[in-house]
Amino acid sequence: MSNKRHSKKKNLLTMVPLLEDRVRLESDAADSFLVISRTNLIERFSIKFLKQPGFRRIKLDKFGAFAIGQMQHHKNVEQISNDMLLHFGEEADPSLPRLVKFLEILEAHDWLKWENEK
Repeated sequence: MSNKRHSKKKNLLTMVPLLEDRVRLESDAADSFLVISRTNLIERFSIKFLKQPGFRRIKLDKFGAFAIGQMQHHKNVEQISNDMLLHFGEEADPSLPRLVKFLEILEAHDWLKWENEK
């Protein structure tokens, strides 16, 4: 009898990234921003008593803004990478490693969740 835990390996290319509910994309004529609501207890305290803003704005480059826009259409990582290559051409190359690093950063900050594998 084995007590080892067997984790099911997942293929990143088939996983669908989504933004957390407290994170949204805002765009104006020139720039795109991730707007993150500050919701935990310490942040709410600093908002109320230190008069800090209730959200953070993170400026995105054109590749990040494109990737977030594709996430809103519930596309998997492979589809987003292929769409980046089609949209930006060689300028986005290497698109997959760049996209994976971007997703790692979003996930490290808890701004990203994963939809069930399709």
